[in-house]
Amino acid sequence: MTRRVNYEDNIFYLTLVFKGIAAGLKLNIDTELYRDRILEDIRFLDRTCSSIYQSLKANHLMIDRLAHIKGLLKLNSNLMALLKDILDERFPMASALEQDFDLLQRIQSNRESELAGLREMTARLGESGSDQEQIVSEEEFKFLLSPEEQEDDSSG
Repeated sequence: MTRRVNYEDNIFYLTLVFKGIAAGLKLNIDTELYRDRILEDIRFLDRTCSSIYQSLKANHLMIDRLAHIKGLLKLNSNLMALLKDILDERFPMASALEQDFDLLQRIQSNRESELAGLREMTARLGESGSDQEQIVSEEEFKFLLSPEEQEDDSSG
């Protein structure tokens, strides 16, 4: 049985998780209570973004693929900026995460690599998008004309 992946909802949910992390980092919350949770959420975003990226990369025939790629690209860009702000210690909680900077830098590197791949996919799909539309339109046009030709042949 084929499993249907709802990319739009998955990316939307990850964006909500991202916004929760970003909001939490801006607050002056107890680092002992929330440090592990924030790190685990960042790891979760990294793993899940990577999984969705691999799926989008492998599934070339997907409807709305470009829209999903753009959504994931935006999420990755935002996550990269957040990681940079953490590593530059722009958040009150950043100093509590200092011992995990190596991990955060690896995650940032993962996101950077996939961001480049997403940009390449977007550029490739953008270039071929107009060609694909033309091919589909031509096939649809032929399909629309074929019943009329058959009707003309049978009545004549």
